[in-house]
Amino acid sequence: MPQSIDLRVKSSSPPARQNPGAATLEGTLLQQQQQQQQHQQQRCRNGNDNAISITPEDTTMAGLTFSDHPPLTWDFPIPTNDDTSLQDICQGTAPGTASGGSSLDGGSVQASTSPIQGFETPSDRMSFPDAVLSQKVSDPSEGLDGINISNLMQADLDQLYFDRVHAFAPVLHQRRYFSWARSMAKSEAQICLRYAMWTLAASVSAHYQNIGDSLYRYTRGALEGLDSKCIGLGMTEVEQVQAWLLLAIHEFMCVDFSRGWVSAGRAFRLIQLNWLQYLDKPDLSLAQTDWVDAEQRRRTFWLAYCVDRFVSVRNNSPTTFSEENMIRLPAPEIEFQNEQPSLTGYLSEAISARETIATSTFTECIIVSTIIGRALSHRQQSTLDNIYLSESRDFWDRHEWINNTLIQRMDIFSLNYPIVMQEADPMLLFISMMWRTTVLYMYQLIKSMIHPTDEKRSSVLADYTRQSTIAAKEIVNLTNKLSQLNSLKASCLYVIPITTIY
Repeated sequence: MPQSIDLRVKSSSPPARQNPGAATLEGTLLQQQQQQQQHQQQRCRNGNDNAISITPEDTTMAGLTFSDHPPLTWDFPIPTNDDTSLQDICQGTAPGTASGGSSLDGGSVQASTSPIQGFETPSDRMSFPDAVLSQKVSDPSEGLDGINISNLMQADLDQLYFDRVHAFAPVLHQRRYFSWARSMAKSEAQICLRYAMWTLAASVSAHYQNIGDSLYRYTRGALEGLDSKCIGLGMTEVEQVQAWLLLAIHEFMCVDFSRGWVSAGRAFRLIQLNWLQYLDKPDLSLAQTDWVDAEQRRRTFWLAYCVDRFVSVRNNSPTTFSEENMIRLPAPEIEFQNEQPSLTGYLSEAISARETIATSTFTECIIVSTIIGRALSHRQQSTLDNIYLSESRDFWDRHEWINNTLIQRMDIFSLNYPIVMQEADPMLLFISMMWRTTVLYMYQLIKSMIHPTDEKRSSVLADYTRQSTIAAKEIVNLTNKLSQLNSLKASCLYVIPITTIY
C-alpha cells in the first residue's frame, strides 16, 4: 500500500491579537484548518487510498503531469574486423535494428539475446543460433549472409582448427598465429587465412556447419580479390598460399573435386612464382634467419607437395612438383611449436635411410606421397613406352626399384608405429592406408603389362597378386577401424586412398 505524505501543520500558540477584526479572521482560518485536518484523518481511518501520495499508477498531482518516456534502446555495432575504424563504428546500424542492445520499456528491462562483442566471459551461455541469427554483420560481413562471428565464436573456431585440422595440415605456428590474429594491423592475406581456417573448422564441427557455406563463399571471394591485387607484385605472402591450400582441402571434402583441384593449383603456382623463398641454402645457418618463418614456408611447400601427389594419382595426371629439390624436411612438431631450431635432412636421405628411426607423422606422409608419386610416374612412362614400342627392360628395372623401396619403407613404418598406435591416430591410419593403396596401384600396373600367355612372368605376377591380396584385406580392416573413429576427427584426405582403389 503506498505511503501517504502527511501535510498536516502543527498547531502553535497564536500571537497576541492586535485588534478584534484580525482576531476574528484568524480564528476563522484556524477553525477551517482544524476542520480540514479532521476530515483528512477521517478519510485515512476509513482506508481511503486517495490521500495525497505518489504511486507508479499516478500520472498527475496538483496540476503537474508526469508523462511516460518512450522506451530507450541501445545498439552498439561492434565490428568483428579489427581493421574497422571508429568512424565506421559510428556509422553503423541504426538504433533498434540489431539484437546487441537492451531496452527499458515501462520500467522493465529486456536483456540482450547475446553479449556485447568483445566482452564475452567463460560463463557466457549464449546459444549458437542466437549468436548467428540475431547479430548484425559488420565489416567483412557483406559476404557472410548476415552472420556475425563474435569473439567467442572466433576463439572456438580457432581451437577447433588446431584440435581437428592442424594434424593433417601442420603449417601454422600456434603462438605466432594468435599473436598476429589479435593485432589490429593484419594483412589481407592473414585475414583470408583466418577465414580459410574457420571454413575448415566449421566443416568438421556439428556446431558450426550451418555457417560453413557462408564462410566458404566469403573466403573464396576474398582470396580471388586478393589474387587480383597481387598482379605484378614481386613476392607473395605465405599466408596467401596457406589459405588457398586449406580452401582446396575443404573443397575436396565438401564442395567439388574439380574446384578443389583448381584451388590447389593456384597455391602451387604461387609457390613456383616465389620459388627462391622456399629453397634452403646448402650452407644454411640457423642463427642467420628467422627459423620459425623459414619452417612455416618449408611446411607449406611440403603440404602442397603431398596434396599434389595424392590428387594426381587419383586422376593419373602429371605432378607439379619434383621430389628432387633443395628444401629440407620439416622439423618435429614439438621443436617447431617450441621454437627450437633444428637442422633436418633432405627427402632423398630419409627415403634411402635403413635405420628404424621414428620420424614425425608429417615426414611419413611426405615419404609415402613420394613413393606413390614414383609409381604414378612409372605408369605414365610405361604408357609412353608402349606407344613408341620401346624396350620394356626399363619398365621391369623401375618397377623392381620402386617396389623394393615401397616394401622397405612399409616395414620401417610398421616397426616405428605398431598397429595399436595406428588405430588410435587418424593421421597414422591415413598413412597406413596410403601404403596399402600404393601396393594395389603397383599390382594394377604390372597386371596390365603381363600378358596372360607369358609364362616367364607368371611367377612374378603371382607374387604381386599375393601382396595385393594381403594389402586389400588390411585396407578393409583399416576402413573398419576408421568407421569406429569420430568422423569429425578423421583425415581430410581419406577420400583419396578409397577412390584410388576403384
